[in-house]
Order: sequence, then C-alpha cells, then structure tokens
Amino acid sequence: MVWILIVAVLAVAVGPILWLLPSRRQRQLEKWRTLARQHGLVVEQASIEHTDAPPEERVSASGVPRPAERQCIAYRLPLQPPLDAAPRWRLVKSEPGSPELPGWLLPTPPLPTPAAGYWPQLRPLLDALPGGCIGVEATPRAISWLGLETAEDDAIDAAVGQIRDGLAAIGALHRELAAALP
Repeated sequence: MVWILIVAVLAVAVGPILWLLPSRRQRQLEKWRTLARQHGLVVEQASIEHTDAPPEERVSASGVPRPAERQCIAYRLPLQPPLDAAPRWRLVKSEPGSPELPGWLLPTPPLPTPAAGYWPQLRPLLDALPGGCIGVEATPRAISWLGLETAEDDAIDAAVGQIRDGLAAIGALHRELAAALP
C-alpha cells in the first residue's frame, strides 16, 4: 500500500512537468521556423481563402454566411529594395484552377497588359515549391509562401531551402515585371 502511495505522489509531482514539454510536432514546427529565419525568411501566422470549402464551412448552422478560410503559415522573403511599381497578387491552390495556371486560381483584377508572359514563366516556379504550399502572394515588399509545414524531420532542411529558392526566383520574375510596367 505504501508503494502505491509513493507512485501516486511521484505521478502527481512529475505529471505537470511532462505536460509542459513540447510534443514531437511542436519541436518539428520550431525546427521549420528556425531554419526559415536562418534562410532570411520572415515567419508569420496567416489565413488564406479556402476555395474548395464544403458548404457547411461557408454557412453556419443558423444560416449566417461566413468566410471560408484556412489557417496556415506564411514564409515571406522581403524584397530589397521594395518594388513600388509592382502589382499585388495572390494565387490560391484550387481545382480545376484557371486556364493560364491549372491548379491555381488567378488574382482579380488581372495584371496589366505588359505582363502577358508572366504566368507561363511563373508556372515552373510554382511547381517547384514544396507540397505543403496552398498559396503564393506577391506584394511590392515581399514574396510569400503560404502553406502547411508537412515535411518529416530529415526533409525539413531541403524543404526550407526549396521554399527560399522558389521565392527568390519568383522575386526576380516579379522584379522584371515591375521594371516592365510604366
């Protein structure tokens, strides 16, 4: 009986300490975000339109419409110097997508006329982004990868490197677009 009491007291004493330790998933996310910061990316929580959301996510049980959004993480690559003439756009992964970019919804309003060859050049860069990508955003100040951190521990280094390289390539293309606009 004494041993049971000793084990119970130890469990009560040690239990809260173990509860405070980060889980495997939390350690994995911390590794993702630390590596991203080391690669020069800014890490932020974000939300993105859920274009393929089922009806129950678009309307509450009482019939009130609500925005269908997904919580995700944004890895932003700052553009130095900022591109004041560059247009803003956001692509969201969606099936079937648009004719110009299958699998992606194009922004509205469309880009200016000098950007006619922009989307075909962007397609291979989007395909090279890691699988957890659910959106890409370009602003005059940053290029952003919006997604879910899904790689296993041994592939995190490669995934973060692919995100950084992909955003840098999209940034270079965005810089060319900004230079071509009046």
